[in-house]
Amino acid sequence: MKSKRAYIVRYGAYGDLLHMSHIFKAMKEAGFEYIAAETNTKGEAILRNNPYIDKLVLFEASRGLIAQQPLSFIEKRANYEAQAHNTTLINMQFSLENGYIAMEDMSEYYLSSEERRNLYGGRSFYEQTNFWLKKQLAVNGISSELNFVNKAQIYFTKSEEEAVKKIYEDKYKGKYVVVCNLSGSSRQKYFLNVEKIMKEFLNRHSDAVCITVGDEDTRKVLDFAGERVVNRAGKFDGENQYPFRQSMLMTKYADLAVGYESGLMIASTALGTPTVQLMTTSSIKNHGGGMESDYSLQSPASCSPCHKGPYEFIGCPKISVGSEKYPACIKFDVETVLDQMDKAYYQGKVCK
Repeated sequence: MKSKRAYIVRYGAYGDLLHMSHIFKAMKEAGFEYIAAETNTKGEAILRNNPYIDKLVLFEASRGLIAQQPLSFIEKRANYEAQAHNTTLINMQFSLENGYIAMEDMSEYYLSSEERRNLYGGRSFYEQTNFWLKKQLAVNGISSELNFVNKAQIYFTKSEEEAVKKIYEDKYKGKYVVVCNLSGSSRQKYFLNVEKIMKEFLNRHSDAVCITVGDEDTRKVLDFAGERVVNRAGKFDGENQYPFRQSMLMTKYADLAVGYESGLMIASTALGTPTVQLMTTSSIKNHGGGMESDYSLQSPASCSPCHKGPYEFIGCPKISVGSEKYPACIKFDVETVLDQMDKAYYQGKVCK
């Protein structure tokens, strides 16, 4: 029987790694004696401190001279590293892109939205990751009975937990805290009408406080000021903004998280925080669905979910936002979003 020593490679965005963060525990429980995981900077933020990973290898394949190399270079390097660690290479790269998201160079991209829904809409990204892992193990002649818990698994250090608990104790005791993610990593994750929605929610609930998070580019366009609005979006400077791991922890201790489909919303749902995740290209089922903390809404656009890759939006209907064009799926009815946030608010009050 082949030795159960694995070298797992996956680069990607936060959400990609969150949707595979559960496999390491399942593999260890299935008898894998050693697991090394190679990922990029965003992946490291997700997998850091995971007790089921024996070695975490950071490799940024999309920067500098490395980014100019052909894909074959990356593949050869991964094989070399796997051999150096006396492990079997388990390639999890493109675990979602090959078979569950229609990328621009795939024929499925040019099918109708309904046809893509029939192909991709019925399984979660966790389940697709499980399928891909089993396929890779089988290709390498490794037999394992894997029992998956289909939920992102994030492990924080004691000092990380204590730092965030202190923030809540010092600044937000007795408040209903809403963490608002201004945007995800691509244009279908732009929080349209965020200021209007959040200010009306604060007007309805006098105990509520809104903390905005997001990247620097998003902050310049979407961030807003208010009496009970705490601005933490922007480039991390060590004091005024939160790095991604701390943003995830902020959602863990918040009363509510809201934003478009993104890594932070995946994390907050998995961490048990009531989360209003506004789904555009993906379906509610794709991101998990069915969790008690999931208050997701699907875009009312007739083309949503389209299951297209989030880059060029070829053939997508567009709407104008100022001088910019965005996919029509970002447009949600303001009252519908507020009603869902109110539902989470009042159900949370009852539970407490």
